[in-house]
Amino acid sequence: RHHGRQNCKYCMQHTTPTQTINSKLQIILSLQETTGGMPTAIEHIVLLKARPDVTPDDIERLVTGVNSLKSIPGIITITVGPTFVEEQWMSDRRDGYTHCLSCRLISKDALRVYQDHPLHAKVKTECIVPILAAPPVAVDYEAEIVFGDG
Repeated sequence: RHHGRQNCKYCMQHTTPTQTINSKLQIILSLQETTGGMPTAIEHIVLLKARPDVTPDDIERLVTGVNSLKSIPGIITITVGPTFVEEQWMSDRRDGYTHCLSCRLISKDALRVYQDHPLHAKVKTECIVPILAAPPVAVDYEAEIVFGDG
């Protein structure tokens, strides 16, 4: 292993997913130490309504594009996937939203970096906007990170 710096391209290429997760958890825990309380994160949630004629290739492009955003500094996690109602006990409250993007960031400053980043603009323009049937709904909030017991 090289020197282990997060911005070193060599180290990033030779980092396992487990090492990356551990590194992100260390960042969260260091935030807790510096603030003296529970660590907080910024949650960026985007609901998407895909057009009815969207193809599996379009969705694959969406997923690949969104996943590429992980390289933007300050992102802890980023996910995108289809919404679902599979169980009888689940009521359909999707209101036509077919996909959800969720991004957890280390700070409000990181959210600004994410929003202004050229890769974000490219993914939005090339992978998200072309599949939309309606404008997306986006919300951002800050909350304490609470880990589950299990």
